[in-house]
Amino acid sequence: MDFRARQRRLAAGVWNEAMLGIYDLEPGADRTIAEIERRRVELALLAAGEGAVAVGLAALQLHGCWALPRTWKARAVRASRRQGRGGAQNVDFTMTTADGRRAATVAWAIVQAVPHIDRLHLVAVLDWALNQGHIRSVDDVLRMGAGHRWIRKVRAWGVLADGRAESFLETWARLQCVDAGVPPTALQLEIRDAAGVVRARGDLAWLLRNGRWIVVEIDGASIHDKPESIRRDRRRQNWMVGGGDVTVLRYDATDLRDGVLPAEVQRYRDRLERSAEIAS
Repeated sequence: MDFRARQRRLAAGVWNEAMLGIYDLEPGADRTIAEIERRRVELALLAAGEGAVAVGLAALQLHGCWALPRTWKARAVRASRRQGRGGAQNVDFTMTTADGRRAATVAWAIVQAVPHIDRLHLVAVLDWALNQGHIRSVDDVLRMGAGHRWIRKVRAWGVLADGRAESFLETWARLQCVDAGVPPTALQLEIRDAAGVVRARGDLAWLLRNGRWIVVEIDGASIHDKPESIRRDRRRQNWMVGGGDVTVLRYDATDLRDGVLPAEVQRYRDRLERSAEIAS
């Protein structure tokens, strides 16, 4: 296609120049967040040139990380140790293949991403890496990042990481409660029936003085809004409350943005413990 034809399509909005010499043929396409993030990574790889390797947050996206910030810049470098147009400074690091593309290994990607993420997202990334078995402990990241100026963030905040978290929202809820002075007693609390069979698990749980539990369930829209998920959640909640020893509270991302969870947990805990004292 000649220059004038390309310019006509660009002027009409049929195409969009995503970067110099690279055109988006469907600029108005309805893309999911995952598709938008993947497109961002692909553009960074193209910009870096032949032999490009995704690093930092771009590498974590390829590895399937659930804890990426809402907005972030994808970076890639050339395996030849030269700096490409992706803007990331290249250093020696271990590479692998993730989702069909060359990428830094998870531990190295975390080291590379640290300067670009805040406390919440760093802890959430570490939670994800531990949960998925990509790292054995936060020490894996500390060892690889030794000497890097930003590694002090991992040293300071890595103690908050917990591989039992199964989503970004669970990490967010947990940190809110920790910061408010009401840390959960347990994560992924197993609820058993009379025969000892595990029938449900609670995302976050608080043990009360009378032996009862408050369980907080975190609802992610992409997971819990499907009919089969709704039925499964309902059955799980029935198992939790059926024995009379568990109070279930449910929250979603909007509640976390509003910051209501810690105060409500504390209020329910105080109320239930007072009621138990009066009854006794």
